[in-house]
Amino acid sequence: MKKFAMKLFLLASVMILATGCNISKESDKNIETIRTFIKNEFTGPNEELTAAFKQDGVFPPELKEYVEKNYEPLLMDWEDMVNKNLILFYQRVSFENGYLMKPTNIEIIKDSDLAYDCKVDVEYSKNGESSMAIVAARINLNEDGKIVSIRNMDVGGLLEKMNQ
Repeated sequence: MKKFAMKLFLLASVMILATGCNISKESDKNIETIRTFIKNEFTGPNEELTAAFKQDGVFPPELKEYVEKNYEPLLMDWEDMVNKNLILFYQRVSFENGYLMKPTNIEIIKDSDLAYDCKVDVEYSKNGESSMAIVAARINLNEDGKIVSIRNMDVGGLLEKMNQ
């Protein structure tokens, strides 16, 4: 009877450990999705995005291709995010005002099952001069690991500074 109880205990322990590892891997994957999104949003604009912004029209085919390649794998509904100015907005302001951006520090803290608080130090530069802004937001993902919302965004004056 003791051997049976011991085997049952070991089996239960292994199952609990395995479940915990899956949750950890899922969380790591979600954090990597958010990190990739932040890097996409606050790095550049690169040559490909600059070329897309130079095309005629509000949302030219080159820009759509860029979004599909760089954002679609990360977002549940990239079209909704574009319409709400939740993606490419800072990139466009940076492009229009001659700035380059890059995140220098990214902090992502899991708050609840699929909600993460993020803080990013964004360096922006123009004509050899650089400054820093701290951007903070809350990002929610769905069960598939795709970003569904970005809320409570505080851009630390980044837009005002790049629009000067």
